[in-house]
Amino acid sequence: MAMTYDEALDFLNAPKYSETRPGLGPVTELMHRLGDPQDELRYVHITGTNGKGSTSAFVERALREAGYKTGLYTSPYIQNFTERIQVSGKEIPRQELADITEKVKAASLSMLADGMKEPTIFEMVTAVAFIYFYRMKCDIVVLEVGMGGRLDATNIVPRPEVSVITGVAMDHMEFLGDTIADIAFEKAGIIRDGGVTVTASLVPEAMNVIRKTAEEKNSTLVEADLTGIRMLESGLDGQSYVFQGQKISISKLGKYQVRNSALAYTVLEQMKTRWPLLTEDAILKGLEKATWMGRLELLRKDPPFLIDGAHNTDGVMALVESLKDLFPGEKFRFVTGVLKDKDYQAMMSLTEDIAVEYFTVTPDSPRALPAEDLRDLLEKDGQKACSFVSLKEAAFEAWRSEDLKTVAFGSLYYIGALRSILVGN
Repeated sequence: MAMTYDEALDFLNAPKYSETRPGLGPVTELMHRLGDPQDELRYVHITGTNGKGSTSAFVERALREAGYKTGLYTSPYIQNFTERIQVSGKEIPRQELADITEKVKAASLSMLADGMKEPTIFEMVTAVAFIYFYRMKCDIVVLEVGMGGRLDATNIVPRPEVSVITGVAMDHMEFLGDTIADIAFEKAGIIRDGGVTVTASLVPEAMNVIRKTAEEKNSTLVEADLTGIRMLESGLDGQSYVFQGQKISISKLGKYQVRNSALAYTVLEQMKTRWPLLTEDAILKGLEKATWMGRLELLRKDPPFLIDGAHNTDGVMALVESLKDLFPGEKFRFVTGVLKDKDYQAMMSLTEDIAVEYFTVTPDSPRALPAEDLRDLLEKDGQKACSFVSLKEAAFEAWRSEDLKTVAFGSLYYIGALRSILVGN
């Protein structure tokens, strides 16, 4: 009897596969047993501590607007697991995911029978994506790195059309290293011999590593000078700006989305000579039409209720910068839940000067910081804070209270659960 969608999710989420284990050995063997479909596809490969998902969305939408059949692989998901694997903007059908997972499971078990380590969850989901994109005959796949780059499962693909590094900040230090240079080294691992690499101008410690790696691999390095952005308009209906002499409009909110879209524009400009359908008009339309759930997303306009998946200090810094830009001098109610292995004290301190009050919740994760502990931390800092037993209770209380502008931020899975409660699928 064929595997069902629920059975596929149960298998892919089984605790025994949940280990995070950087390295290309198991995924290489897994894909070899599945026929190496990844070798038949073409890619834009994107890594970065923050911004890689949004940049992927901008690049994919422009390529789709040009008429190419696109694959998009991202993580994590916001509401539905199938969001992670899309072809031309449509999520993988549930039964298709189940059918391919059954094949991946068989290959995984054969590795175990041969005395090898079974692949991790991320490696198996990546395998499902490769098979689906191959079956669907995608012209180009926009492939987001899971973590790091050098030893990430996605890094088994042949040389990409472009390798992209969106940013480097302190995150996942237990796996990637505890300095900016160490983390940059891991992310620079997606740079390929003789390829093209695009990055934003980053802090010197990161840029030195990226430039050195690009030079060693004879990769053409293009640094997008995002300081050259000139803003024209910014509001709840979208933003427009001038970059490299071109007027660009996007529907996404937040200063960081201006930077992400400008980086995506630079990537797409590098691809134009090899992808003839990718005209300037297609690029501009794609950037304007691109959407991305859970990143400074406006769920309600009056009074504003926004959600954002900022889950580390760099992400929260970008969120606060965007809120101050959109609502000068205003203060907010924050609904937040964090993981205890993040620098949540620094994250909260970044928001405190624009906060009226906090609703704290416990994300559905074994790594979650209890809502009461977060409330206590905020109260110790002199903030007004209330903890909630359930996310649903906090969400409805914030939604009903129309006296304040509300911003929910934190772990993406928690943001997805809150979004489901308030607006459904």
